This record gives sequence, C-alpha cells and structure tokens, in this order.
Amino acid sequence: MNQQHQLEERITFYGGLTTIGGVHILYSCGDTGIVFDLGMARGFFKGEVSVLSDFGIRSSLLTRMAPPVLGLYDPAFLGDVGEAELAQVWGQDHFPQVNNLHGFVSHIHQDHMALLPSLREGLPVWMHRDAYAVYEGVVAAGEYEGTQADIRLIEDGQIVDFGTFRIEFIEVDHDSPGVTGFIIHGPQHKIAFTADWRRHGRNSHRLDRFIERCQSAEVDLLITEGTRMRPDTLFRKPKDRLEVEVAVECRRAMEDTEGLVYVNILARNVERVADLIIRTKEAGRQLVMDESTAVLWKEASTRLTVLAGHQALDVDRDVIRLMSTPQWSKGPHPTKEVDLPYESITVNEITANKSSYAVYLTYPNTPLIAEMETFGSRASASIYVHADGNPLTPSDETLLKWLTEFGVQYRYCATGGHASPQEISELTMRISPKLVVPLHSLHPTLFNSGGIRKYCPAPGESFELSELVSK
Repeated sequence: MNQQHQLEERITFYGGLTTIGGVHILYSCGDTGIVFDLGMARGFFKGEVSVLSDFGIRSSLLTRMAPPVLGLYDPAFLGDVGEAELAQVWGQDHFPQVNNLHGFVSHIHQDHMALLPSLREGLPVWMHRDAYAVYEGVVAAGEYEGTQADIRLIEDGQIVDFGTFRIEFIEVDHDSPGVTGFIIHGPQHKIAFTADWRRHGRNSHRLDRFIERCQSAEVDLLITEGTRMRPDTLFRKPKDRLEVEVAVECRRAMEDTEGLVYVNILARNVERVADLIIRTKEAGRQLVMDESTAVLWKEASTRLTVLAGHQALDVDRDVIRLMSTPQWSKGPHPTKEVDLPYESITVNEITANKSSYAVYLTYPNTPLIAEMETFGSRASASIYVHADGNPLTPSDETLLKWLTEFGVQYRYCATGGHASPQEISELTMRISPKLVVPLHSLHPTLFNSGGIRKYCPAPGESFELSELVSK
C-alpha cells in the first residue's frame, strides 16, 4: 500500500486557466515532480506597475501570479512568505509539494519564462537548446535578468528519465525558436502538453509528428493552448498570413516608398529577424538597429541550431547598422559587452538619405519618429510596418498618435503564434485522448472538442490522475 501511495500520479492546475499565458501546472509521481511553465500573465503588473525578481516574487506569489510551489524559488527572495500565507491567499489548507522538483520552460515569451530570474540556485529546469539561446540573447540585451537555476538543455525527440516517470520532449511550431511540448509517460497514465503552437508557421509538420507520437502513446490527458478561442472565431476560421510572407511584406514596404521604413518585430522571433535581414538586403537598404536589439540578435542567432547555415549570418555585417544615440529611452539597455561587428550611424546620416535605410523601431524608441520625420526630405511618406512587436495590437492609441502626427503610413502585417479554434479541434480529435483540458485562453469553455470529454479546471484544483481522467 505504501509503495502504491508513493507512485500516485497527481496533477495540480494553478495558472493560465482563464488567461492568455501564465500556465502553471504541477505534475508529480511519488516524490518527484515538474512544474510547467514558468512564466506570468500580465495581470497585476502593467506599464509602470512592475517589480524586480529580487523580492518582487513575493508580490507575484501573493497575487496568485506565480505558483505556490515554494521549492521553486530563491529562499532569499521569499523572506517570511510561507505556506500559511499562500494558503490564505488561495483559500486552501495545503499544497502538494515534492522534494525532487524540476521546472520546464516551453519557450522564451514572458508569459512562459518570466519566473526564471526568481528561481532557486541549482533547480533543474529543462528547455530546448534553441529556447535557451534566445534567453541568453534576452539577458544580454537587458530585457530580463539571468537565472540561478540549473538549465538542462534538451533536443527534439529526447526522452528524459525522472525515475518515477519519463518525459518525451517534442518540438512544435510557434513564433519563437525552440518551442517544445511533451508527453509524460507515467506508470499508469500518459499526459500530452502542446505548449503554444500554430499551423501557419514554417514548420507545420512538427504538429503532425506531435499528433503521431500522442497517438502511438495512447495519451489519456491532452492539455492544449486555446489563445484564439473567442465567440467571433468559433464558426468562421480566421485566415492567417503565412510566417514566410511577413518579411516579404516588409520588403514590399521598402520598395513602395523613397522615405524611411520603420519595422517593429518582436526580436525574440529570431528566425523572422533573419528573414528581415535578407529581405532588407534584397530591397537595397540597410537595417538600422538600436544596441539592445543588435545584441539580442547577435547573441541568439550565433547559438541557434535552427539558423545554422542561414544566409543572414553571412550578410548581417553588411546589412545592419548600429544607431548611435544616447541612452535616453526607457527601453532595455545591454547588460553584457558584446563585440558587435556593425558600423554605427547617426540620426542625421539616416535622415540625409532616407531611401537607403529601414529602421528597426521598438516600441520604447517610438519618440525617434519626431527626429527622423522632422529632418530630411519628406517628399515620400514613411511607412511603419507593425509585425507582432509590442504593442501586440493594431489599435494602440499612443503608437497611432505618433504616426498620425507625422504622417507616417501604418501597415499591420502580423501573423501570430497560435492555432485557430478549428485547428485545435482537429488536433484533439486526431489524438483522441480520454480527456482534454483547454487553457491559455480567455474563453476555454467555448472549445469544441469534437465529442471528446473536456474539463476546465478551477485555479488550485488538484487531482489524482486516475480520478481526473475518469471524472
């Protein structure tokens, strides 16, 4: 009886259940467990309301934005916050805890990795080697702090034995490199986690392989993201721009004007940045970057296995120019000295010959538009190409006010990283699990599971896995 109790499989749902991002799930078998993911939804922290990882984790724990698994965090950051305080916040008597604890990061978007700087020293955290390459770039660029955790790199198809269970890691397709889902092979049950995924990216075949592996394993429980489940998408499948078309649209803008072209792409989508570098060269322009963006590109791109042999690595020295400006922006500034092989350029040099340049303009640097549009020729209107960089909406009041003020044309050519509801239904029906849990969604209850039993957990719900699967 004691041995059977030790090998009990339990799953506890903490975050991401009715929000986009901030997925926090603890799977445990015996005294070993893994928490996936390790990010935060924005929730209580937006704009100027923010905290740093040292002691900021206390605010995140006390607002239920971080999972109440105390073994994850640096004790020095926790102070006197303990299980009693968290039980009060969550309205529960106790929380499942394990001694042999691991973490997992599916990819480097803040809602999946923001807890990394707060983790305790030596905590084993698993992530794809390409995801870690992006994280190294993010840290060097000053966007996030480093981590004390013991990062353990994995590759697509790798199986790791945790003693009481095994995890088979499977790369999927999203808008950041190295995004990885998995199948947990427990003593009695199989759990599949999709991570964030899409069908309109450059590697849709990865999802077919994920489905095939789930079918072969005869998955009991499927946990899938549902970001785009909304009333307006349930009956009409959205039409998605293909990932490979985004940089082509950027080049088209460069060819459509003799004025400046501003490009706003989330720099963590390093593959898209690589495509942009090539398209900029084809358009006969040079790409001007701020130092932080250039550091992220250089640090991440040279480590990414997915970019091995990419033409952008050979031509970036000729294409990229480094903007020479004082550190006036509130945006990130590099924390690591990186020997950047790019020639610098001033704002005056850019405005003197606008048709020769495309400016990689991140949201914090938006006020540079005033400088670049006031000086130099205005015979041709400048174009601002917004391709999934922050802000993640085409209706941001501040951005549109700047563009309107200076007569800059706005082109929104985004293509997101998430599957349509119809594609999620198809994936679920093909895998045919006993139970599906949709999350990472504002409207998980709208999910059409195609007749497969679904369950939407409440925050903090904990189940013995056999109980949940047969629920």
